[in-house]
Amino acid sequence: MGSEQNLTLLGRITYPEYRNLLFNLSLKFTTMARSKSILEIEGSMANVSMYRMHGTDKLVVRTKGGPTKEQIETLPQFEQLRQNNSEWTGCTLMGSQIRWSFKAMNRLEDYSVIGALNAICKEIQKYDTDNVQGKRSILLSQYKKMISGLSFSRKQVLESVLRVPFDTSLNRQTGIAEVHIPEMNTDMYLYNFRKLPYFRIVANLGGVCDMMIPEGGKMYETPFTGYCDPENGVFQSAWIPTLGLQPALNITLEYPLKVNPIPDEVTLLLCVGIEFGKSGPGNIPSAVKYAGTGKIVRVG
Repeated sequence: MGSEQNLTLLGRITYPEYRNLLFNLSLKFTTMARSKSILEIEGSMANVSMYRMHGTDKLVVRTKGGPTKEQIETLPQFEQLRQNNSEWTGCTLMGSQIRWSFKAMNRLEDYSVIGALNAICKEIQKYDTDNVQGKRSILLSQYKKMISGLSFSRKQVLESVLRVPFDTSLNRQTGIAEVHIPEMNTDMYLYNFRKLPYFRIVANLGGVCDMMIPEGGKMYETPFTGYCDPENGVFQSAWIPTLGLQPALNITLEYPLKVNPIPDEVTLLLCVGIEFGKSGPGNIPSAVKYAGTGKIVRVG
């Protein structure tokens, strides 16, 4: 077999050598690897881990090992690594806080949105020139536009699915957001990409506070708490048939003014999404996984 001679794994080896290597490793090591095909393995083998991530069709491969936790925490040569780890912890905490603020939209995600949020937080962190490296803040309130328009789907854009123009407004003084979706002919203005019988509109208003290390502190925290009122800050329409003329929809969401006025460090996020469903038991509509999309439509 000509292609067998061109197989490369940790150097150029032949197909029989590759097969023998797998056999010998299976005898020598206790592994969690499982072969998907002769050239595709998932799990752990020796000091290599292979796995898949949602949102990509590529096999991710990484090696195990490296310095110990104690070495990283104590040795001088890892000082910059400790600073980077500290700042990355702040980014992940901030990313999680942002994603929590639109919890009602999480089911619309078809890729790792938290990864995208962490990356945005890291970019925002670089703009902090007032604090030393290792303690730089994530001031979303000063760079709101960097998160505006973030889509929860990489396969479908909200405007390409819900094609009718809709209006939104967000008022920080009153903590009220509004969404107006006009009367819609679904034959013209709804892209039913999964050919499902039902759809519904979802909206979410939440708040996120800046993340920082307080003076004299060592850990990242927020000076105020962001909120999302599960009753007045989240909207979910009834299931609507995907065929025919559908009436206009007016949505009003409220942010709880536990601190009035809303602190400058708190950013309000208004999200709108659409998800499709099918008939379930008892002909009750139920959501279909990954059959939807949404985005952050407004920040304030």
